[in-house]
Amino acid sequence: MNQQPPKRGDSATRHPKHNRRVSFAEIKKAMVGRWGDAVRDAADVPRKHLDGRGHPCVRCGGTDRFAAFADFKVRGSVHCRGCFNADTTPRPGDGIDTLCWLLDCDTARARQWIVEWLGWDDPECSSESNTDSGPLSPPPAIRSISLPPRDKHNQKLKRLAMSCYKAMKPKWWDRLSHRLDLPVTELQRLRVGWSQQHHATTWPMRDSRKRIIGVRLRSMSTGKKWSVKNSTNGLFIPTQLPSQVDRLFIAEGPTDCASLLSLGFDCIGRPSCSGAVPQTLKLVKRLHPHECVIVADDDTNLAGKKGAELLAARLATVCPRVRIIYPPGGHNDARDWIRSGANADEVLQIVHASTTRSLKIMKEVVK
Repeated sequence: MNQQPPKRGDSATRHPKHNRRVSFAEIKKAMVGRWGDAVRDAADVPRKHLDGRGHPCVRCGGTDRFAAFADFKVRGSVHCRGCFNADTTPRPGDGIDTLCWLLDCDTARARQWIVEWLGWDDPECSSESNTDSGPLSPPPAIRSISLPPRDKHNQKLKRLAMSCYKAMKPKWWDRLSHRLDLPVTELQRLRVGWSQQHHATTWPMRDSRKRIIGVRLRSMSTGKKWSVKNSTNGLFIPTQLPSQVDRLFIAEGPTDCASLLSLGFDCIGRPSCSGAVPQTLKLVKRLHPHECVIVADDDTNLAGKKGAELLAARLATVCPRVRIIYPPGGHNDARDWIRSGANADEVLQIVHASTTRSLKIMKEVVK
């Protein structure tokens, strides 16, 4: 049987390099003997901590809870008894699982980071991704890598966020303020907007340099929360935040952040109780606060407490004083607490009554 010649544009006429997705097997083969450099570049893991013995964990501290497995050079596998074990998500497996843990992201983004780090061309890395994972550490600048144009996605997200913000009308601001019981001024500082396309409010998420890297959506009818395609989980950072602050409040979510802003505090919001840890650390390094106050949700499942404790352990390495406070009186979160009538003085009373955590104290606590 005579076969029809391939038409121009068919897969048979394309160069395989530009047509084929790099497989996980190829990535793992290329990474043999290079996992040490990769995890060092991703999260500053010291080379000496990869010798198979117990060492402090770069994420949760301790003295000997982190260790690399015997086959680390081949598979890139590590574990931490405190925050990366058989009971956590992700859990130890291979080097890709290790990077998911270190970078606080999903498998797709960890794969993308490795491909960029190797300097490979990959169609999937240059195409749009719909993952909503946590922020990634950039591939090391000392390697001359041609990075995919991720900035084009951020520019689209920035244009979307700003157009939605500018579309807001005075009566819409009043309606949103009444629905959330939050001042218009603080919602505007967070650049909240309205997306007619998604029929939801928009909440820009930013990196440590205050660049928009994602847009959170919130349905006003159902309360459902999700993110715009190509978003990366980041921080909710208000405008007019000083370049240097004395005390920085860190809330869980944008509405808790707005509530604390309404009391006159310098505050940022995290996307969840455990999200955007690397971005938070980088921002704290830039702002140089004398004290960080983590305002955790008082969840029945203790998720807020666990997330706050992990963040406090990391913040203690970059901030002289770290505190964790919880809304009193059975209130679940900061917004509920402040809506009930709490003022700045009452919040500060709780702050001053809380335990001050420093690097020295944290070392003793996590042993």
